Amino acid sequence: MSEVKQNTKKKSIQDPFKIVLKTNSKQIASKTASTLGGIPFVPKSLDFARDISGQILPLFCQINFADMPAIQGFPSSGLFQLYITDSSDDCGYDEVVGDDIVIRFLKPEQLLEEAKDMSEYDETKYSWMMEEPDAKNLVGIKAAYKAKAAHTIGGKPNFTQSPEYTDYINFLQFDSEDGVMIGDCGIMHIFIKKEDLEELNFEKAIFYFDCC
Repeated sequence: MSEVKQNTKKKSIQDPFKIVLKTNSKQIASKTASTLGGIPFVPKSLDFARDISGQILPLFCQINFADMPAIQGFPSSGLFQLYITDSSDDCGYDEVVGDDIVIRFLKPEQLLEEAKDMSEYDETKYSWMMEEPDAKNLVGIKAAYKAKAAHTIGGKPNFTQSPEYTDYINFLQFDSEDGVMIGDCGIMHIFIKKEDLEELNFEKAIFYFDCC
């Protein structure tokens, strides 16, 4: 009888697919919709996302995972939000999220809360990475892991430089296309460790961008 060889290769968190994000200018359907820019959903129980000086940060994007295609190792529900203040345009800029780069991940039950009074939120202030202040819908499409795309969740990251983040998951990528301009035609990433992604803990996630 021939010996059956067991596959001992460790299963990666990486799915053979990723989510490609596309924008459109259709009317935004709800406060918890996936958007590039716009007004964030803030539950009444939370304060606004603020920078180190106490100023309210503008929303760069929010992604409702309940509306996204399912891929292995990534959330299937909940609202991811990324807030970014004005930042240096130096190539190779990276920073652990915190004082001026805030990530929030709202659980499904938090999305059922009453929304905060947004009269204090400055609708005219928008992220330095957006070319125009108008909010746009973000729509997710499932695609092959290595397929080229500007804006993605998961998948193989694109770089203009060569950072050492091989032990991190490429959680989110935005390129300088489709309404986004990062430094001098740069690419932005949110990198996170596998174990932190499993716990939806973004406290040690890395914000990184590089440029040509």
